[in-house]
Amino acid sequence: MALDAVLLVYLGRGLTFFFDDWNYVTQDYGGGIHSLLLAHNGHLSFFPVAVYKVLFHLVGLDHYAVFRLVLIALHLICAGLVFVLVARRQSRVVALLATALILFLGAAWEDLIWAFQIDYMLSIAGGLAAWVALEARGRRSDLAALLAVTVAVGSSGLGIPVLLGVAVELACRRDWRRWFVIVIPAILYLLWYLHYGEDVITREGLIESPGFSEDIAAAAFGGLAGRGLDWGRPLGLLGAGLLLWRMARPSTLSPRLAGLLATALFLWVLTAAARATISSPETSRYVYLGAVAIVLVAAELIRGVVLAPRVLAVAAVVVAVFALTGLTLLRNGAVGLRGTSKTVTAELGALELAASRAPAGYQPDPHLAPQILAGPYLHTVRAIGSTPADSIAALQAAGPPDRAAADSVLIALDTPTLVPGGGAPSPGAAAPAVLATSGTTTSGATTSTRRACATITPLAGAIARSVLALPAGGVVLRDRAAAPAAVAVRRFGDSFVALASGVAPRAAATLSLPADAAHTVPWQLQVSSSSPLVLCGL
Repeated sequence: MALDAVLLVYLGRGLTFFFDDWNYVTQDYGGGIHSLLLAHNGHLSFFPVAVYKVLFHLVGLDHYAVFRLVLIALHLICAGLVFVLVARRQSRVVALLATALILFLGAAWEDLIWAFQIDYMLSIAGGLAAWVALEARGRRSDLAALLAVTVAVGSSGLGIPVLLGVAVELACRRDWRRWFVIVIPAILYLLWYLHYGEDVITREGLIESPGFSEDIAAAAFGGLAGRGLDWGRPLGLLGAGLLLWRMARPSTLSPRLAGLLATALFLWVLTAAARATISSPETSRYVYLGAVAIVLVAAELIRGVVLAPRVLAVAAVVVAVFALTGLTLLRNGAVGLRGTSKTVTAELGALELAASRAPAGYQPDPHLAPQILAGPYLHTVRAIGSTPADSIAALQAAGPPDRAAADSVLIALDTPTLVPGGGAPSPGAAAPAVLATSGTTTSGATTSTRRACATITPLAGAIARSVLALPAGGVVLRDRAAAPAAVAVRRFGDSFVALASGVAPRAAATLSLPADAAHTVPWQLQVSSSSPLVLCGL
């Protein structure tokens, strides 16, 4: 568990809020009890939203690692509860191997890396805690089971299969005295659904659900092996065959086994009905609970069977291979999230620089972060007093694609435009500086600077392409001959973005720049022309 925790902390370095996380950030900050009860993709997410609200107040928006530590802690709790449940049915060596399969379940990388999956992990931890509590007797155990099922149902839609699985187990036991363990959470959920619930099961989803649910189940089997459906389908058939073979013996179907099978069945069928038309069955966040159910069902089937040391040694090698194979999926998932985080934080850094000019409905990245609207995001940043966005220094140090993404936001909000005409140079204004840095050159021209103006004179028959750092107020460009001048700009990125209009022959145009906090990072202008140009600072 310690090794897994260190591994997950390391692989998740450099991450920030991702996709659905932003719903919690921009929609659920403040809002009282109502914001805790709003449906998220059809889920009741009372407890995860409460966790996020507490962390917003404790650590703000610039310490996403703390949010991830909560997720890792829940994962370790789930693994520990799997160990407890298996160790009550088999040796501790078998329990250790079963736990290792869950600890290093790389196919479920979203549930291990992405903090938003606190919702699923709370439901899974609640279900496991309920199964542990139901094995004991007494008022405390009953109350613990009630609390666990309530947390499971109140955290995500995975709580519904957990609730139904517990109900099947209690029915098989004929343990009517404990029915309040499921009745109370079921009533609370029904009351929530009547007021806040969303119907996410569609006709098309029901049509697609039989095949989709089989594939989700196969993905869980394949996930345990660190593989996908190519391995999952044969492993699933093998598992189903072993289940039928064992159940042919008398008294094999215990109440716990019936409850676990019901949980798995309801999980796969309900997930398919709700997500068949919008998700892949191999989506990593669907793997974890199915894999846990498979492991616990296997433990029930071999309960009391004495396994030879040779069998255990082979099993240990197989589990180690599966865990190492899954690490590839885990690493690839973490790398993908980190790339998205770098781009989005750069875009948010640019958004905050241009905050005063951002329309409330502006989306800095409709593809990677469609949940972020400028108005709600900036309101939350001001209210909490911290930001996940890149600072100016971080923007300058970012990779080329991320700096280019920041420039796209700045240009979209501040769109530098050339306005025909221009007055006299501003008294005391700085002249544009002709740059000679790597990748930006002035060729085929002579340059000179006098007071607030720089003059670029192409050599005979040459087209001069010049890059200049602009003063804070902007620049007036004057074309002194018959050839037009093309103009492009950049701020943090390596590539220039061409402006829609250039400078007409023998005319002037003004390029004004809005002021912002990044005054140490000037806009750069690229001009291309065969005519002499004079550029005067504003």
